[in-house]
Amino acid sequence: MSLYKDLYKYKLTKKYSLTKSMNDLRRNEGRDYSNDLLKNSLSKHIQRKDTMRDFISFIQDVFVENVKSVTKLKLFKAFAMPKDYHKVK
Repeated sequence: MSLYKDLYKYKLTKKYSLTKSMNDLRRNEGRDYSNDLLKNSLSKHIQRKDTMRDFISFIQDVFVENVKSVTKLKLFKAFAMPKDYHKVK
């Protein structure tokens, strides 16, 4: 049994949610910070061990979810927008 099995299960997207936005024009979207928010800001000396790299990835996931929760709160307040709209900045 793996330690990391089903750890990021909450990040899975639903089957049909991808088809809703498949042909949308996406310009000026900005940089995707979800993979390198902390990795670029910490020194390579700290990241040299595997256990520390795993810990940084877990902490990074928490930071990214906190940043994304602000956009979810914006959608909660705007009653005219659908609840699964994900293009809010």
